[in-house]
Amino acid sequence: MLSSISWACYLLVAALLLAVYYLYVIARYYRREVRNFINGKSPAKPLENESTSPGQLSLFDTPEIPIVKERAIDPFSLAIDLSSRIKMVVEVAKEEKYSKAGLVAILRKLIAEYPELNVPAFQVAINNVILSECKRLGSDSLAENEVKMLW
Repeated sequence: MLSSISWACYLLVAALLLAVYYLYVIARYYRREVRNFINGKSPAKPLENESTSPGQLSLFDTPEIPIVKERAIDPFSLAIDLSSRIKMVVEVAKEEKYSKAGLVAILRKLIAEYPELNVPAFQVAINNVILSECKRLGSDSLAENEVKMLW
């Protein structure tokens, strides 16, 4: 039986199987890059210190910004900054299809960076931002009690 298969036929089948495999890998893992290439958009430049593997969460790997020891910024501008970062996190979580537990862990870590906002008035406002962003993007929306547990 094996003697009836020619080398040319074997190589043709192997090449076709490899092509199908690589097309699957490209379609599965490089969909955005291919879409950007087709639309003529320039690829996103990777960060210089990007050391995360593709499976790791990289939402908090931002370029180094000098942090002042004492925050002289008023809490309202901190709340605006936190709400914009929450919007970005929820959008990325939706695009990359994070689980609800993963999203909760990310949001808890993000909120912990703003201890000045641990006041009931700001908590309510930030909780509303989280709930509205989850509903707007249609992701697995978090329940109110889950959002309250972030603090």
